[in-house]
Amino acid sequence: MKDDLTGEPLIRRSDDNEETLRKRLVQYHQMTVPLVDYYQKHGVHVKVDAAKPVADVKAHIDSVFAKFTQKKVCGFFKIYL
Repeated sequence: MKDDLTGEPLIRRSDDNEETLRKRLVQYHQMTVPLVDYYQKHGVHVKVDAAKPVADVKAHIDSVFAKFTQKKVCGFFKIYL
C-alpha cells in the first residue's frame, strides 16, 4: 500500500492492531475527553478541522490566537500550559 498523497510506501507498526487501538481509545476517553470538557467550560477550547487545506487551517488558528489575545485570555494559557 502507498500513501495517497505522497506515493510513499506505508509501513505497518508492530502495535498497529485491534487490541492496541481499543486500549488507545479507552485512554483517550479517560484522559483527553475530560480535558476538552474542562477547557470548553473555560471558553478556551476551539475545534480545528485539520482535514482542510493547510492555508485554511493556519488562517483559522491565527484567528483563534488573535481573538484570545484581544480578549486578554493569554494569561490563562501562561498559568495552565
